[in-house]
Parts: sequence; structure tokens; C-alpha cells
Amino acid sequence: MKLARLIVFCALAACSAGDEAEEIGNDEPADYEVDPEDGKGDGVPATFLMNDVVGDDLFVGTMTVTQVQKFFERSPYGNRSWLADYSANGLSAAQLVIDASTAERVHPMMLLARMQVEASLVSKTVKPSSYRIDRALGCGCPDGGGCSASYRGFGAQLACGAKVMRRGYDESVAGTGTWRKGKTSRTLDPRNVTPVNHATASMYRYTPWVLVGSGGNWLVWNVTRKYVRHAETLGFL
Repeated sequence: MKLARLIVFCALAACSAGDEAEEIGNDEPADYEVDPEDGKGDGVPATFLMNDVVGDDLFVGTMTVTQVQKFFERSPYGNRSWLADYSANGLSAAQLVIDASTAERVHPMMLLARMQVEASLVSKTVKPSSYRIDRALGCGCPDGGGCSASYRGFGAQLACGAKVMRRGYDESVAGTGTWRKGKTSRTLDPRNVTPVNHATASMYRYTPWVLVGSGGNWLVWNVTRKYVRHAETLGFL
């Protein structure tokens, strides 16, 4: 949920005993490079539009465990992600992504992009620190506050992230959310944003920043577009 490349997710005073503060955020230079505007990824605009970050069709789409595993083995960064070999509680990272996605009816691509935006997990080839993994999607780590121990761990972060995204989407559909389709709200940049769809409303509920070129929903758009286009080259989107 944080806004820029490297952010301390919790102060030492907010962490449990023995927990060491670490700068966490997106530290992958490739994610700040914009692909040529020679076409959009399916469900993602070819150029950044702050009112249209991702489309509803993409938000509710699906992938299989095999496809997510293939995505890790042949990542958008031209390497094999460490996630291809990671497991927790006897379940592969790919299975955990699908389990969270299925439970909340959120496209796995939303979770893959979010873990990269928040902690650069997909692009890394070597297993990162437990501290970074425990805060994989920045869920339960509000801006200006510490992280809740209830959401620590890769699986818990995926479940939390998917739940927050689905809640934001559903609140937009119901017309009850602060962020919802057709309603202008102010980000923390501050910018006036009017989501044109429910998926974009959900993205701003998760991260209420625009931050063109440096983070926020600009980074969500750029990473998601890269990932969708890569998945298309792999033949499953």
C-alpha cells in the first residue's frame, strides 16, 4: 500500500521484539521503464490514465497454477524468479497465489503485480529476507503506521491483499465506497481522480496515490501492463 520505491514499512517501535526494520518497496529499475506504446496489454491502457488504471475484465479474470508457475519460471525480467521454487506450509507460491485469487475472485495477475509493486518479489532471483516476504503485498501496513502481525507471511499477505482488492471492487459496485466508479475523490498526492471502472476504484482504495513516474497507481499500471503483455507472449492471456 506504500507510495514509493523504498519505504520503511514499520518503525522499530511498531515491530515485534527481534524484528529489524528494513527498507522495503520497489527497487527494480525495469519497473520504472515504460514499454513502447505499440499496443496495450489486454485490460490495461497503452498509456497511463489516472482514471483508468486497469479494466474490470482483467480484474476478474483467471489463471491456472501451471500458468502462474510458468510465469515465475520465465519471468518478465528474463530470469527465473525465486518464487518458482518457494513453498510455504507445503504449498507452492503458485498454488498460494491461485488459492487467494480463487477465494476472493480476483485475477492472479493483480496479486503478482501487487507483490512486485510493494516488495519487488517477482523480479528477485534469490530468496529475500523473511521481513520482506512477511510484508509481500503491503497489506495490513497502512501509510504512516506499523504492520499488523496478523497479516505476516506470504500466504497471509496474498489472502489479505486479495480480500482488500475485492472489498474495494464490491464497494464501488454497491456505490458505498469512498473510492467508486464515477465519483471524484482526492488522492494523497493530491490529485482529483474519477475512476471510470470498479477495478480502478479498487486500486485507489488499496493505494491512494497517483505518483506518475515514481510509484503509486502509475507503478501499478506500468507493472501490470508489463506482466499482462509478458503473459500474452507466454500464451495464456
